[in-house]
Amino acid sequence: MKKLLLVLLFLFNALLGHAQLTQNMGWLFITHQQKVNSKVNVLADVQLRSANRYAYLTTLLLRSGLSYQLTNNHSVALGYAYKGDWDHEGTGTAYTLENRIFEQYLYKFSIGKTELNARARLEQRWVKEEVVKFSQRARAFVSAQIPLFTDTAFTRGWYAGIQNELFVNIQHKERVNGYFFDQNRSMVSVGYRWSKKIDTELGYLYWYQRETDNAFRRNVVQLMITTQF
Repeated sequence: MKKLLLVLLFLFNALLGHAQLTQNMGWLFITHQQKVNSKVNVLADVQLRSANRYAYLTTLLLRSGLSYQLTNNHSVALGYAYKGDWDHEGTGTAYTLENRIFEQYLYKFSIGKTELNARARLEQRWVKEEVVKFSQRARAFVSAQIPLFTDTAFTRGWYAGIQNELFVNIQHKERVNGYFFDQNRSMVSVGYRWSKKIDTELGYLYWYQRETDNAFRRNVVQLMITTQF
């Protein structure tokens, strides 16, 4: 017990040893899945992020891929993502470019009418500031859509959403922030399902991210639109 307390105290002091910076942001996230045939789907995401205090647009994320349906519940995907970050520094603007390739496994299932997703994603990242730096990151994501006021089949109506995603650096962490743990995002939301093909959610996302010399705690208001045809 004493050893465990010492370890916890060490971790707590390590966290306190880093500056804790709090920011408030807004995100718009549009995600689409287009069915090609019974096995293949095209994936497409667009995400816009604001800077602190909603001052300006700071991030554009474009992601696309092909998904293959293994069974009704299991699928795998391969894709590419572009991420651009613009930070206003004094009188100038600093631009950071990131290219990614990702591999993904998704398990979709239901408990009663509640719909759940469990996703694992591996990313190969090429981040360019002055030079291009390569690293790899793994992500683990879980979510649930819980019917509140809906029809019997949950094809229309209000629901609650909860989700969490953990990010860890698995190769060349020294080129990112120097830590195995990269970030965590937790979100709660209220959504409306217009049909089985269109969902809209408005939620609060808490984003904790480690950097080399500090840590960011970000409060994010996110509007998410999900379509599938």
